[in-house]
Amino acid sequence: MTTTFAQPSGTSFVTMVENLVAGEHLEKNPWTPDAMWHNIANQTIDALVARGEMRREEADIITGLTPLDALPAAIGCPEASPIWRCVYTTYRLTAGSSFGNTKYEIRNIMARRAVTTKQFSFMLGVLVDRDVRQSKNRRAPGVRKPPTLQTARNAFGDGGFLTEDVPGKHWVPVYTPLANLLELALGGDRNARITLMVGGGFALMMDGYLTRDRESKFFEGTAPFRGSPPVILADLAKHENGLRLLAAAWQTWDPTEPAHEYDIPVIGQDGNVVITGETRETRRPERLTEHRLYEIANPAKAMAGFLKQQETRKAKNQAATPEARDRDNRDRLTTALDIAQDAATALKSSPVSPPPHPFGSHEEWEKTKNTAGQVYDIIVKHEPDPSGGFIASEAPGDEDDEDDGYDDNA
Repeated sequence: MTTTFAQPSGTSFVTMVENLVAGEHLEKNPWTPDAMWHNIANQTIDALVARGEMRREEADIITGLTPLDALPAAIGCPEASPIWRCVYTTYRLTAGSSFGNTKYEIRNIMARRAVTTKQFSFMLGVLVDRDVRQSKNRRAPGVRKPPTLQTARNAFGDGGFLTEDVPGKHWVPVYTPLANLLELALGGDRNARITLMVGGGFALMMDGYLTRDRESKFFEGTAPFRGSPPVILADLAKHENGLRLLAAAWQTWDPTEPAHEYDIPVIGQDGNVVITGETRETRRPERLTEHRLYEIANPAKAMAGFLKQQETRKAKNQAATPEARDRDNRDRLTTALDIAQDAATALKSSPVSPPPHPFGSHEEWEKTKNTAGQVYDIIVKHEPDPSGGFIASEAPGDEDDEDDGYDDNA
């Protein structure tokens, strides 16, 4: 005799297991923001099913219970790829009224009045990386670059691919081979452009080419201007060169490998592919970098940023006396400390409730704390002589105040 157990209505096996795991974490180890939002995401999906906003078959596609091999038959996509699951998940949770319905369930689960788009995007990120977590969380042999999974999640926490055209807007995925999808997007098809932007953006973030916006990226020269992932992706989706880059990233991306390098075609000013020889096989490839990604997204803004960076470097490289260099470095230190103080004050007063924590992960907080401590130690250990460069004099006595020669009413 076989005994069967009835599954509670609207609750999946995935959620039942993760609720048990959640209990273990509450008793022993604290949840990380990623794990917390992963659990919230599964509960949200089950709540949408219970309310009739989503069918269980759709939920299984999103939560990964439907294997990749079954995706073409389930949603009509041309191939079994994690990118197509990502496109479908994004559509099913953000398009039209789905965005408001999903946020409503998140607020109920977390007992919050509001859920920001960045928080929503972070949750979406830990949903859509299910198929590639193991491969993107390891380092390629012989490569010093760290795994890109956490970098990608940080990018999702900064908005991901939720541009103005995606959350709450009416759009539908275009399930067609990539070459045809690109042609439709180049022809102005809005749904094709959004589909290509989501798929290509997912590939670029998962391999660490498109990262969260940080001021240091501009000053270090790794990016010609400041821009969050949604801003860069929106710019890429507006013109031919950007759309071709998104398609190239999608086509080159390998879900089974750690972060790897891309060679992309070089597009000339006329929009045509630059060819160095007489055949299509002699197209000149170009290695993709984040700096190059920004240049393609917004050439005019990238040039202005590049010129600004060049002026800064030129000023720093000019011959100067040691005294002048010390003065410049004091100015840099003062400016950096002012920026740091403003940033720390803003983070301390952030209205956003963790997770993610305003100061980032514990590892990021620890690194910031150690750097601040090192700067503090250097400053304290090199205190100037208080009397150096000044002429000592006695403080004026009370009697001097009786007749100082000044009229207070003047």
